[in-house]
Amino acid sequence: MDDDGNKRICKLDDVVINRIAAGEVVQRPCNAIKELIENSIDAGSDSISVSVDDGGLKTLQITDTGHGIRKEDLSIVCERFTTSKLRTFSDLQSINTHGFRGEALASISHVSYVTIQTKTANDKCAWIAHYRDGILHPKKPGMPSDPKPCAGNVGTTITAEDLFYNMATRKRAMNGRDEFNRIAHVITCYAVHNTGVAFSLKKAIICLRFGHLPRLPR
Repeated sequence: MDDDGNKRICKLDDVVINRIAAGEVVQRPCNAIKELIENSIDAGSDSISVSVDDGGLKTLQITDTGHGIRKEDLSIVCERFTTSKLRTFSDLQSINTHGFRGEALASISHVSYVTIQTKTANDKCAWIAHYRDGILHPKKPGMPSDPKPCAGNVGTTITAEDLFYNMATRKRAMNGRDEFNRIAHVITCYAVHNTGVAFSLKKAIICLRFGHLPRLPR
C-alpha cells in the first residue's frame, strides 16, 4: 500500500492465476466428469466407465478404451493449452471434437491430485504418472516424478483425488449425494447422444494414491 492509502496493482503469481482459472472450468465434480468424458469420446472410446467416491469429492475416476496418450506427451499433458486437437488458429474452421483448448486436465490438476494411467496400441506396457498444479509430481516425496511402466490395457484411466482440497469454502458447500446425482445426469445425457459408446457409473471407494502427500497452504 502506498503513502496515499491506495493498494498498488501487482501481477498475480502463476499458481494463483491457474487456480482461479481452474475454479471457473471445474466448478463441481460433474464439470470435471463432463470434460473427461469429452476427452474420452474424442479419443475414439467405445466404452467409458466412471467411478466416484463421495460424489466425486473424495475421488473420481474415468476409464476409457480410447487410443491412449503417448509416453512422450505425459510430461506436458496437464499443462494449460496443450492439446492434440489443433495446431494453428485456422484449424478452428474445421474442428470436429468436443473440446480443443487444452484446459480440462490442467484445471483438474490445479484443484485435485491427478493420476493418469495410459497405454497406446504401440506401447509394450502402460505408463502411470502423477500430477499436481499442472506438472508431474512424485508419488512419494523424494521419488522421481517421471512416468513409470505398469500393467494396463489400451486406453486411459484418470483419477482425481481430494477435489477442491485447496478451495475449502467451495468444498464445504457441496454434498456428496447431490454431486453424485449431478454426475449421473451428465453421464445420462452423453449416453443418449453417443449411442455407439457404452457408459457405466458406480459408487466405489478407490484406493488413494496421493493420500500421503501434505496439504498445500490455502
